Parts: sequence; structure tokens; C-alpha cells
Amino acid sequence: MKKLIFILLISFLWSCKDKSELLTFESPSGNLKVLVTTNENKVFYQLISQNGNEETVIIQPSPLGLIRSDGNFTDNLTLKEVFNVQDLSDSYTMVAGKQKELSWTARESGVALKNNSGQELHIIFRLFDEGLAFRYIFPGQPGQPVTVESEATGFSVPEEIDGWISTYQEATPWGNPGYEDDILPVKSGTPSPKKVGWIFPLLFHTGNHWIFISETGLMPDYCATHLNQDCSGGLYTIALPEANERLGDGEVFPSSSLPWEMPWRFIQVSQSLHAVVESSLVHHLAEPSKIEDTSWIKPGRASWEWWSSRGGRTVKNLKHFVDLAAEMNWEYSLVDAGWENMPDGKIEDVVDYAREKNVGLLFWYNSAGRRDSSELNEDFVMFGDESRAREMERIAAMGVKGIKVDFFATDKQMAIELYHNILKDAAKNHLVVNFHGCTLPRGWSRTYPNLLAMEAVRGAECYRFAADYPDIAAHYNTLAAVTRAVVGPTDFTPATFSNQRFPHKTTYAHELALTLVYETGLLHLADTPESYYSLPEEAINFLKEVPVTWDETKMLEAIPGELFVIARRNGNNWYIAGINGKDETRKVQVKLPADMHNTILMGDGKELNEMIIQKFDNSINTVTVSMEPHGGFVLY
Repeated sequence: MKKLIFILLISFLWSCKDKSELLTFESPSGNLKVLVTTNENKVFYQLISQNGNEETVIIQPSPLGLIRSDGNFTDNLTLKEVFNVQDLSDSYTMVAGKQKELSWTARESGVALKNNSGQELHIIFRLFDEGLAFRYIFPGQPGQPVTVESEATGFSVPEEIDGWISTYQEATPWGNPGYEDDILPVKSGTPSPKKVGWIFPLLFHTGNHWIFISETGLMPDYCATHLNQDCSGGLYTIALPEANERLGDGEVFPSSSLPWEMPWRFIQVSQSLHAVVESSLVHHLAEPSKIEDTSWIKPGRASWEWWSSRGGRTVKNLKHFVDLAAEMNWEYSLVDAGWENMPDGKIEDVVDYAREKNVGLLFWYNSAGRRDSSELNEDFVMFGDESRAREMERIAAMGVKGIKVDFFATDKQMAIELYHNILKDAAKNHLVVNFHGCTLPRGWSRTYPNLLAMEAVRGAECYRFAADYPDIAAHYNTLAAVTRAVVGPTDFTPATFSNQRFPHKTTYAHELALTLVYETGLLHLADTPESYYSLPEEAINFLKEVPVTWDETKMLEAIPGELFVIARRNGNNWYIAGINGKDETRKVQVKLPADMHNTILMGDGKELNEMIIQKFDNSINTVTVSMEPHGGFVLY
């Protein structure tokens, strides 16, 4: 009811005579326009699409502002200054990602506002041809920290349009929120079924436009945010972390000394879903790389013993998976939880064996986000600055190549600081990083290119503990590909062909396709050696050569919840994958890139565990693929 009253108040204010325009400017090509206004001394922004003389309001008047513990920056704001519009551009290279060489152009301006106490707030707007980004800045001289207690920030999309969003997870002692709830098809304005609200990203479709909203450029001086439960009228507003996350540890309200630059929130707008999936806006807005020499950072594939294991770690079994990595030409093998105490030897035995096989090891660690043990326990080694530095130096000296850090359990500022500290210390010791049980990617793979993977997805591990997962997996994969996967590397742990506690309902070709559907700089291949060796020769060869870095990514076709087809290029080689999210047969026509030759199709047979192999010569430029229910295919 309160939100509905607020929506009506916005509409009323917009009709008032004292509406004042503060700022308006266009994107470089003029296809988008941002309009910033005040009503009753509150600040609002709008995003408008322009096509000739035709204008479409993409984001309706939406509130801006924050409340600090020492001042209100939502009411009684007056304009001090409008910043000059300036043209900006940049180009950079990604170590891993959906595209290697990236560049952008944009226009930027902003307003300096004062509250009734004379305190200043700057709001910066950066307008690309593909969307709008904005951030808050508190200017001032360094001194005592100030604290943000709430945000008025909102995104008002048209009501009752199609949307696809996931709910925030309630805090638990064992690790949530982990951004692993289902992705729900909803009409905009539908309240979250959970009191804790919604998460980024938000995906909507209205008329001829797709709208994609998320957050990036998050540095250690702020918390990660999500969206409130109530979104009446299509107004989605920022929510801070829940107080009981990480068993109540850490401050809910972020604090920093001045000057204080906060994260970017961005709204991507496109007339096609293709542009949403292919976009790198999340990285355009992130801080440039803080690692000068990135030559030591090696993206790669990894065997992973945990998914198929029925017990704790053993030296014998870990060596078995090192052998798999060596035989499949994979760069790494991931050693998961429990490696500190094994019944048949020490971890040094595995390290020595992997070195002989020329396989790099990645070690699992608890971030100490899950407080179920004493601070003296080995689980807390990554949490303390001194213990973390010692441990990273120790394992780097052993020859370990990277770490997987799990169970962060909160989006509070304390966790954001920890993410950044882990990445900085890992870089000093030339360790690559995978975050698990973690928050959504927020541009950090550009800032710290040693961050090669993040979870924040319902991955194949759910076959071990989620009874509902087999029924929703294929549908979920087509949704996550156009939402979660858009914003950064996705540690899905694909290519599981054998069954776990809850058997698959997807086909072998669907499972194989997931190695390409989800982009990640560390591709953790989760199944057993025996399972991989039982595949057709063509599938084994594909898994031996599938890259994890891409020069180009093109989405070919997608219907959220039903279908997803992607093409990725590494050097001169194209790889195409498709998945069927529905329980019915679907045919797709795939036009092959002109420079894709001697193509092999690995598609569905009539049984889940059957793959049909077809080979095409250079005269074929279009392939018709029939996918079985919950099926898929790979072309390479």
C-alpha cells in the first residue's frame, strides 16, 4: 500500500507546476536521451528511446537520492551546478570474457545538489548508445566516515510487461544469499514471493525494447544491493543487505570517508535480445585493471572430483582426476573441501604428482562467511589479512595455481572488502581465483583479471542436493543464459553425463552444450574420467580442445525459458551450441559463419544418453538441427 501511494504521489507530482528540468542530453548517436528533473525538491530521472521523431519512454520518472546518518539527500534538494556534457571513450583488453578486445564511447554529465543542511551530493550520468549508467558521489575532504542508511534509488519500468527475475535468498547459517534461486517469469510490478525481495539483473521486454538492469563497479567502500519486495506500478527500488546475513556479523549500512564514489547502476536498452547477451556494459563501467602484468594469468579447463565423490577427499582419487586433466589436455584440476586432512596421505603428494603431469592445482577454501566453527579453525584462513597472506604465499611456493573461495554468506560491505582483498593478495602471489557461494559479478573481472569465475547460479551441483532441479534444469539454463550469464563469468560446472542423487532429464547433447552456453575463464568439468571416456570420439575431442577465452560472441537465437543458441569464436575457430528448455521437440536452423569449415554436429539421439554425430563439408552453410525435449547440440 505504501508503495502504491508513492507511485500515485510521483504521478501527482509530475503534473505539478513546479516541475523543473535540471539536465537533458543524448547518447553519441542520439538514439537515447536522459532527462533529469525535480518535483517538490525531489530528483527523478527518465530514459527515453528516440527513433526519428518517435519517442518511447523506457524508464518512467524514477526517484534518486540517499539518506546518510548525518543528512537526508532525498528531500529538499536544490541545484548547485550542472556539469558540462563531455564525450568519453575507452578501449581495453580482457584476459577472459565473451569478447577479448573491447571499446566504447559515451557522453557524460551530471548535477551537483545541496540538501537543506548545505551538504552536497553529485549524481553522474553516463549515456551510451546501448544504455544509461548513473552513480552517486559525495564530495568533501577526508575525515570521519559517513554512513548510508537507505537509498531512494528506483527503476520505474512500464507496468505489466514481461519480466524474468530471481528472488534474493534468505540468510542461512550455511551460506545464503548465494544468488541461486530460480529465475521467475513475471509481469513487472509483481511483488517478490519472498520478503527479502528481488536480485539483479532485471530483464524486461516491452514493445520493441528489451530492458536489462544491473549494478557494477562495486568497490570495497559499499555493499552489494538488491531490490525491495514491493515493486508496485513497476517501480523497483534499491534494498541494502539483510541484518541477519552471516549470522548477523558485519554492518548493514555501508560507510566511507569522503570523497565517496558509489557503484554504477546501469540500464541497457536494445531492440533485440542479441545485443543484451553480447553486451559488455558491465565491464565498460568497471575500474580498469589493477594488475599491470597479466601474462601469468592462464584461463583454462579443470577436472573436478567433488561432484561425483561419495565421500571426502583422498590422495588416490585426486590423482585419478589429475590423470583425467592430463589425458584431456586440461590445464587444471580442482581440489575441493577436505584436502587438509586425508586418510591416505598429504596434499603435498597430490601437488608433486600434478607437477609431474604438468597439471596445475586449484585449492578450495571457506571464506569464513559461514560461521560454524571456531576462529582457530582452518576454515578462517582466508578471512584474516595476516593468515590469508601467509597461506597464499605458502601454496604459491608449493606450485598451486589458484584458489576457489566459497560461502561468503552476505552482501554486506564486509564481504565486498573481503572479495577485493582476496583478489589483491591472490594477484601478488600469481593465483587465479574462482568465487563460489558468492554474489553476482559486478565488473571485477576487468579490475582484477585473475578473477576467472564466479558462481551465483544454480549449477550442476544441484543434482546432488535439490530434488526439484532435474525438472527445471533445462528451462532454467535458457533463462540464466540471458540474465545471470550476461554480467560475467559463470561457474556452472557443466558436462555432467552420469547421474547423481537426482537423475538428469536433459540429454547428453544438452549437457555438452553447456560448456559453451556459460562463458567462464575457468571451465570446471564435473564428471568422472569413466564418464568422459565413454562418450563418442568426437565429443571427447571437443572436450579436449574447447576454449575458455573468446575473441567474439554472437547470440543466434533465444526465447527466455524455451531456447538459447550461441556462437563463440576463438581465433579462427567457431563453436556453436544450442539448448532446448521445453519438454517438446524443437527444430532450429543454424546459419554457419562463412569461415567455419568441416563442421561436426553432436546432437540428440532418441535416448537421453545417446548422441548423434554428423559431419558436414565446406559446401554446407546452413544446418537444420532437431533438438529432443530438454535437448541440445554442439557444432564445431
